[in-house]
Amino acid sequence: MKNYLYLILLVALLPFVSCDRPEPFVAPIVVEPTVIKINEIYSRGVTTDPDWIEIYNASSFPVTLTGYKIYDIGGQGGTKPKLSIPAGTTIPAKGYFVIVTDILTTIDPAGFGLSSAGEEMWMEDASGKVIDDVTFLAMDVAQSYSRIPDGGTWALTSSITKGAANK
Repeated sequence: MKNYLYLILLVALLPFVSCDRPEPFVAPIVVEPTVIKINEIYSRGVTTDPDWIEIYNASSFPVTLTGYKIYDIGGQGGTKPKLSIPAGTTIPAKGYFVIVTDILTTIDPAGFGLSSAGEEMWMEDASGKVIDDVTFLAMDVAQSYSRIPDGGTWALTSSITKGAANK
């Protein structure tokens, strides 16, 4: 009889027992502020003018980008390599550097391109710290996604300014 009462008590307490399994911890991506910014994105390129990303140096001194990388969810998740900025690339003070994307894997293993429907992308410095990220919107052929003014707030704009000050 005593065992029977324990069984009834156990069954009565079952609804109060959690069946949740602990979820694995995934560390959030922390963006380290820097003078180097993703500044303008154009994702509606064609063969003669492919997609591109403009990087801006907001500082008053030149910055070398050796070891910096840009990537989308494939690079973030490790399903494809990150696109390395060419060694020796330097952006002058208040200057720009344009990275052409839509790169074939025969040219660069990253095979990096931009989705015309919009997506999230990240940039990291030579130490592997994420220094900028942006989720850009879908855009028309005559639009880019830009920080206005340079290094400022993101906006979808019809003023495409590849390698020049955003308007």
